[in-house]
Amino acid sequence: MDILSPILQGLSLVGIAVVCGWLVSIGRQLQVLDDVKTTTEKIKYNVKVVSDYLIKHGGGKFNSAELRNYSPLQLTENGLAFVKNIGFEKVFEENRAEFFACIDGEHPKLKYDVESAAVKSIFLLNDKPFMNFLKVYLYNNPTRTLDDVSQTLGVYIRDKYLEGHPEIIE
Repeated sequence: MDILSPILQGLSLVGIAVVCGWLVSIGRQLQVLDDVKTTTEKIKYNVKVVSDYLIKHGGGKFNSAELRNYSPLQLTENGLAFVKNIGFEKVFEENRAEFFACIDGEHPKLKYDVESAAVKSIFLLNDKPFMNFLKVYLYNNPTRTLDDVSQTLGVYIRDKYLEGHPEIIE
């Protein structure tokens, strides 16, 4: 037993050192993950700031035949007809959850937030296959742009979203 005792003590010390090294390694990896999470949150915030700015200042155009410049913007009869004629009414109904997920992702507190997120949803979902109809429309109607169409469609989405969210009162 006297011969085995120092060997067992040596193995115990090596085992403790290995476990400590392993814990330090895991700690470093967790720190890296925390750093990545912090950086991702900063990037997400900055992208939101830029996209909000572009939506409000870059687009800002709307077709006065389709929208009334009251407070808030309202679809005209021409606007409602436009939504229906280009097929957006059907596309929206079939993909309502995706449009609403874009709005919900912004955690809107006010109707203004809902409107901004609804307009932004047109840009965010523009590469989805169900939005190909819009690219075809824009290609065949070069006087129209995604900016002015997004305003009209965004108001339509905003109104549909607010119908189901009476808690958003301002």
